[in-house]
Amino acid sequence: MSNSTDAVTYHALWSNECIELWFLLHFEYLQSNLHRDHYYPKLTKYLGIKYKKNSSDMFEFLYSHLDDAIRNAKKLRKNYPEMAAPFQCAPGTSVYEIFEKLKDYLR
Repeated sequence: MSNSTDAVTYHALWSNECIELWFLLHFEYLQSNLHRDHYYPKLTKYLGIKYKKNSSDMFEFLYSHLDDAIRNAKKLRKNYPEMAAPFQCAPGTSVYEIFEKLKDYLR
């Protein structure tokens, strides 16, 4: 859903079941709707350190895999009808949309 006011446009981004799905898509394509508790050990394995929610250096860990995450998120999105509401897309994420737009400005 987008909302425009004057020259500013807002577009909600979502990640089901949690943001950790977006993080995990940097390393693997995942289409099983796992509980969020199952994401943490997987992230710990890929990161090589114990995953902590809200880690300030997460961007540094994930940046080199950004193209993989975008590709995996788009592939996952194709599993659902185009007009499916976010709550119907589990697992699913639209976080890749902002990174597609900002990718050229990062780093």
